[in-house]
Amino acid sequence: MSFLGIDIGSSQVKAVVFDEAGRPLASSYGKYAFQVPEPGAMELDSREVLAACRRVIVETAEQVHRADPVEALAISSQGEAFTPVDAAGQPLAPAMISGDSRASAVVAEFADTFGRDRLYRITGHTPSGMFSIAKLLWLSRFRPRVRERAVRFLCFEDLLVAALGAEPAMGWPLAGRTMLFDVTGHAWSAELLAAIGFQAGEFARPCRSGTVVGEVSCEAAGRFGLTPGTRIVAGGHDQVVAALGCGVRRPGTAMYAAGSVECLVPVARELTFSERLCSGNLCSYDYVLPGMYASLGYSLTGSNLLEYFIREFAPDLNGDYAALTASMPEAPTSLLTIPYFTPSGTPYFDSHTPGTVYGWRLGCSRGELLKGLEEGIGLEMKLNFELLRENGFPIETLIASGGGFRQPALVQLRADILGTPIQVTTLKEAGCRGAALLAESAVRGCPVDELPGSRPEISGEFRPDPERAARYHEKFEKWQMFSKLIRENC
Repeated sequence: MSFLGIDIGSSQVKAVVFDEAGRPLASSYGKYAFQVPEPGAMELDSREVLAACRRVIVETAEQVHRADPVEALAISSQGEAFTPVDAAGQPLAPAMISGDSRASAVVAEFADTFGRDRLYRITGHTPSGMFSIAKLLWLSRFRPRVRERAVRFLCFEDLLVAALGAEPAMGWPLAGRTMLFDVTGHAWSAELLAAIGFQAGEFARPCRSGTVVGEVSCEAAGRFGLTPGTRIVAGGHDQVVAALGCGVRRPGTAMYAAGSVECLVPVARELTFSERLCSGNLCSYDYVLPGMYASLGYSLTGSNLLEYFIREFAPDLNGDYAALTASMPEAPTSLLTIPYFTPSGTPYFDSHTPGTVYGWRLGCSRGELLKGLEEGIGLEMKLNFELLRENGFPIETLIASGGGFRQPALVQLRADILGTPIQVTTLKEAGCRGAALLAESAVRGCPVDELPGSRPEISGEFRPDPERAARYHEKFEKWQMFSKLIRENC
């Protein structure tokens, strides 16, 4: 038997087939680009995303079809984005993805009326323009024709489940990122749906991650290159699925991912609500393992910054990220950076303050500027790191994941700033691996921990340099004052 993990991100979809021992047998990648049709917008053409999903599934399934056909699959999906579809399941409008900030004012108005604490207690999240609830409110107000014609509003996991011929379904963690899900009752919140004028039937069926939700239909099997009856298993939000792939199984362990979003994912055995988590916009919602919950601390700028930097400031390097990061000085820089080159992420949900660099003089080299920018992201992540550790999510071990951490200098920088060792694994696609583990667990009927090869091999560890860590501890205090000053005066 083999198991297919699919990871639908904001810039590409990845598919990897793993055998029963956890070894990758086949993989494929498909890219797409978001569009910015107006200020604040970030949209994906859902047809283009589905076409890319189909291509990568076909390519991987073909490679294993004769020797080890796919027995089951699960999907790791970017959060928040949804697609309005008509009665035939056809998209009526692009998907508004996480970085789309057009709904910020609309959701703030709604939260003031509904009650922010009430929202938090139902959903485990605090209001932001990124969440599906905000985008649905915006759609109702500014795109009423789309709202009227839409029969369903599907996130990317359930959109692909439907394309595979099954009734739309999504894992609980992805449902949580809509901010319409009752995280205690594990159902769509009737109270919230009534408040925004929607019904539960307009959304996919929310299911516990790792449960079978359907099978690939005969018609879809022909289009996707899969065997009819291939089981479809509930996955979930990409960050928590990737954390499973990285080996996060118990409290004290957290994934530190650097992709389009830079993200910390710690876990706990209890659903944790607190005033401090709420004020820091740090959520508490379902993890992909039974009886466990996760939180997220993140920067939406993430490794988008590195891609932007090499495109705009280092075109001569032709995409050589290793050469670029090698140009960074070893010592901490004198620059102070507010890393809001997109909306901020946690803990501030700030879509207003722009990215800011203080201390830039003519003597500043390209490598020093890059390191100063990366320090800004690292210091903001340290703020999240400390808030999580002090409020119910103890973190002792960090496991690195994502393409943004393929450069050792960037992993070392984060270890120095956080003052905490960061382990690296041999695993390349944590999201696909986590999804495949959920699929295999469902088919075998046993916990993930009992599966062969369920934990990735640790290939190394980056330990903080004591001198640099001490300097970053001092810089963190200064950075916090600078950040407060900029945010309060912009």
